[in-house]
Amino acid sequence: MVVHGMGNQYPMETLRGFVNSMRPSESVLYSSPNRITTDMELRRLSFSKIPFDFFEYYWAQHIQEPGFSEVLSWSLKLLFVKTPSNSLKKHINAVRLAIIIFAVLVVAIATILYLSFKDQIDDLLSITIYGASLLVIFKIIWSIISATVAGAIQSSIGDVIKYTIPSPGNIAIRDKIRKNGIELIRNLHNAKKPDGSNKYSKVVLVAHSLGTIVAYDILTSLFAEYHVLFKNVPPQVSQSFLDKIRVQYDDPDHGGNQYQKDQAQLFNEYQGLGNQWRVSHFITMGSPLTHASMILSKGLEDFKRKKDQREFPVSPPQLDHADNHFSFDASYMATDDSRVTVKILHHAAHFAMTRWTNIYYENDWIGGQLSDEFGKGIVDIPVRAKRKWVRSIPLATHTRYWDVENDEGLKVLKEILEKELK
Repeated sequence: MVVHGMGNQYPMETLRGFVNSMRPSESVLYSSPNRITTDMELRRLSFSKIPFDFFEYYWAQHIQEPGFSEVLSWSLKLLFVKTPSNSLKKHINAVRLAIIIFAVLVVAIATILYLSFKDQIDDLLSITIYGASLLVIFKIIWSIISATVAGAIQSSIGDVIKYTIPSPGNIAIRDKIRKNGIELIRNLHNAKKPDGSNKYSKVVLVAHSLGTIVAYDILTSLFAEYHVLFKNVPPQVSQSFLDKIRVQYDDPDHGGNQYQKDQAQLFNEYQGLGNQWRVSHFITMGSPLTHASMILSKGLEDFKRKKDQREFPVSPPQLDHADNHFSFDASYMATDDSRVTVKILHHAAHFAMTRWTNIYYENDWIGGQLSDEFGKGIVDIPVRAKRKWVRSIPLATHTRYWDVENDEGLKVLKEILEKELK
């Protein structure tokens, strides 16, 4: 399941680009009706050679772009008032300087033009018809600018504002986006084969840019339903990999990717116990979650509080203060009608068994590392674009995570999906 990022996206645009880049050689691509949701704009894509079905969660239609003044106010507050995130600290002065220089240049150019043509401008403005004509010309010029670079910036930043700020005017939008995403993943969990067995054994969630925040929120809400859902619990319960993950709480072993291997085993362990959760891997790319303390909370202290209180799930999961663990005992009826005790994960502990891999280009200032913000269990993978000009220009790589020409990110994605088949 692929979740697109910010901007005026078209349905299936992100998914088709992703799938075309992931396409195995000599493999036929099939496009089938979307039978998972009622959205008629979306399709299910699949290949003839690998057992994956690809779906897109499309949410752009719910966003209503804010006005220019709202975008400007939010941006200036973020850059000049709030404490910068760890990822932004090394860039913040350059960004601030660029904004100040741009503002000074605009004022200087406007002043020079006015002083150079002061008499003509005053004459034009004094005559109603010419003054109105001048305003129309300015309006046309601004419309052209808004439809191109400025419009794209306003649209992208506007998406972030509308989704991340819980103001009264944004609540309905946020709620709709999350509920539709939850419905899609829930339907993937419930999908059945003709014989009644589960159609999908795993769900791999791939998200880009602002879509990583959307996907993160969806997982947070949905796991609160699934952490207690068990069916066909066996009479004998063994949970050795839960103990392995708990032992690594303070220092996850990433040597040879061991921690994620143990998470995969814990995922299988809970599957064997009858747990219905099937999101095995969360892959984020160019994620603004690296700036979570700035855009999702009031500051560093508020961000820390929300993690401690399990509002923001982390990896490894936040421990419960009472028993110093992220699981608790629950009693279930086993298949032989006996009662058995299962250690179930608390409502924000899905990243104990759902692996989290974060990919980011070093010059993508929107994205960045996440392990310092959301836990040492996250595998951060920095990548570099092949072309020098692409890796030299800030943000030039933000939309190139599955770009065939700059295939470092694409290579990592393919390796992850190959491992999911084992």
